[in-house]
Amino acid sequence: MKIKVFLADDHKILRESLLILLQQENDIEIIGEAPDGQTALHEILRLKPDIAILDISLPRLNGLEVAERIKRDCPEIKVIILTMHKNEEFVARAYQSHVSGYVLKDNALEELLKAIRIVQADGIYLSTDITSTVVAGFVKNFNLKKREPDELISSREREIIQLLAEGNSNKQIATMLNLSLKTVETHRSNIMHKMEFKSLADLVLYAVRNHIIEV
Repeated sequence: MKIKVFLADDHKILRESLLILLQQENDIEIIGEAPDGQTALHEILRLKPDIAILDISLPRLNGLEVAERIKRDCPEIKVIILTMHKNEEFVARAYQSHVSGYVLKDNALEELLKAIRIVQADGIYLSTDITSTVVAGFVKNFNLKKREPDELISSREREIIQLLAEGNSNKQIATMLNLSLKTVETHRSNIMHKMEFKSLADLVLYAVRNHIIEV
């Protein structure tokens, strides 16, 4: 049986290059692709691949949020993060989102095929440029650290924070998420109150600092 793979990355050239690479393998079948997080999540839950390969910095819904939703709704789907981010915080957050692999884009052509096969065999793959010792130490400290107020934010509210920070209006968000305008306005009001944001600029700064969006 072929390994069914879904690929989500907003960089078209990289995405197409990786698709060409993967399509050459006899044991891998590409069943879908997406340029943003919301499309990726919808298609992954519909198509149910064996493995979803996600960039962290996806527009509309970032890759870590997509990974958490996948693990909540379809835990049998394995997730590999494909990213340019090497710092410990991203790696720790990825594994807390229950991903099975973390591959750096610098090494994607060399490592992605290996990562897919290891993850499909129920293994864990970590890019060779990231030492497991450093990651293990950071994850331990991260789990012991007192959580910040963002723990109060729900998954839906984080999604709306990202869309607001990306410059979308309440009406545009309502259309994207298939919600009423009043529901979006209520979520926005709750977010501003919970997080004590005085303005949209405060919300955008929070989104940047917490890697919800990339500048």
